[in-house]
Amino acid sequence: MINKTFIDKKVLIFGLGLNQGGVGCAKFFASQGAKVKVTDLKSEDVLKPSLEQLKEIHNIEYSLGGHKNEDIEWADLIIQNPSVKPGNPYMDYAKKQGKEIETDFSIFLNFANQKKIIAVTGTKGKSTTASLIYEALKEAGKKVVFAGNIGKSILDTIPYLKEDPWIVVEISSFQLQALKDKNFAPKVAVITNIYPDHLNWHSSMEEYIEAKKEIAKNQTRTDFLIIPCGDSGGRRAAKDLTTGIKSKIITSCIGDFEEEYLNIDLPLKGYAYRENYSLALTVTETLGINDKVTLKAFSAFKGGEFRMQTMGDFNGITIINDSAATNPVSIISAIEASSDKKNIILIAGGMNKGLEYHEVAAAIETAKSIKLVYFLEGDASKEIAKYIRDTAIIGGKGFYNDLVNLLKEIKKEAREGDTILFSPGATSFNLFQNEFDRGRKFNEAVQKIFNAS
Repeated sequence: MINKTFIDKKVLIFGLGLNQGGVGCAKFFASQGAKVKVTDLKSEDVLKPSLEQLKEIHNIEYSLGGHKNEDIEWADLIIQNPSVKPGNPYMDYAKKQGKEIETDFSIFLNFANQKKIIAVTGTKGKSTTASLIYEALKEAGKKVVFAGNIGKSILDTIPYLKEDPWIVVEISSFQLQALKDKNFAPKVAVITNIYPDHLNWHSSMEEYIEAKKEIAKNQTRTDFLIIPCGDSGGRRAAKDLTTGIKSKIITSCIGDFEEEYLNIDLPLKGYAYRENYSLALTVTETLGINDKVTLKAFSAFKGGEFRMQTMGDFNGITIINDSAATNPVSIISAIEASSDKKNIILIAGGMNKGLEYHEVAAAIETAKSIKLVYFLEGDASKEIAKYIRDTAIIGGKGFYNDLVNLLKEIKKEAREGDTILFSPGATSFNLFQNEFDRGRKFNEAVQKIFNAS
């Protein structure tokens, strides 16, 4: 699917990064016959995993280790990485130069039928909710693609749009903020909840909320906005994100879901997952899909990668990888979802995003099943440790910058019947590329230490 608009166009990828988005953009525009240049503050050595994926493509130039005004001046079109903060001086310069600035998502919208888009955002639960919706549509026999935020570029899905499928997308606050003034208007918008997050990127909680609101701001009366009721995150979504919205607002209540389907044993446990099930079911009901079909899909879905993912039983020790937990509310949910386990050894912490961790410490202290806490290196870890330092029952051990050494120490303490829960509740950019890299490295370390004879 070649768009003649891009042939010989000088396209600057502003921010290659390590999360696949920049790689996907470079591949896409190179395949469209554009003259592509990639710029990034990071060095060639740091960007090696991304550059390795582009080595066979010859119509790409690189300007790494810093940005230059001349690269901005060279470009006809600039593709801004969503992680580039507002107020970036080079983007401000590009605007003064009258340059066309887009993101991978806004380019994607040129190819997609917005009236077939189901977009999911929220502080936590968006990946699981989006995956459940996708699986249910597939089970119902619908043509559907998953164009998400889960370890690949949204532009990779463009070849699959020829048959006008339903498109399920997971979308972050970064991506939504970059879509301001781009007339993004999905047929169905889902907001899972709103809690403080990414406050090292957004200037305030108010800005974060405004970014999330972009998911529904341009919807019309024929579109749908689905929000939860229930916990504080759901109430905040209802209060802060519905003012001035024109679409039909549908509230998904977990109590109604549980009352109707209380006796169905679904694989994902805990309040947060029940909320995800409820939201996804509300979406499928809105689209006219039979509940039996949806629940069959739910029963088959075992969860996303690195989201409370049970790795297995290692000589009587259960190990759970929840590396996707990158904020306080996620680790609290993981602790709550593990309440049926005995003798939990929790691995937590990392780098803070401008968030508060006293509630995490409180959850650790009140969870009767947690016997030990080990910390990754980082300021979030120090904050949690500070709060639990005086606790007599739980000892906080750390701080570790190597997962292999960490698991060696844990293996000395772990006993048959214990559960090792890896749920950082923070970022780890000081140690890993992202939460997916962290999850993979944890799996590798587990195999090395717990499968060793």
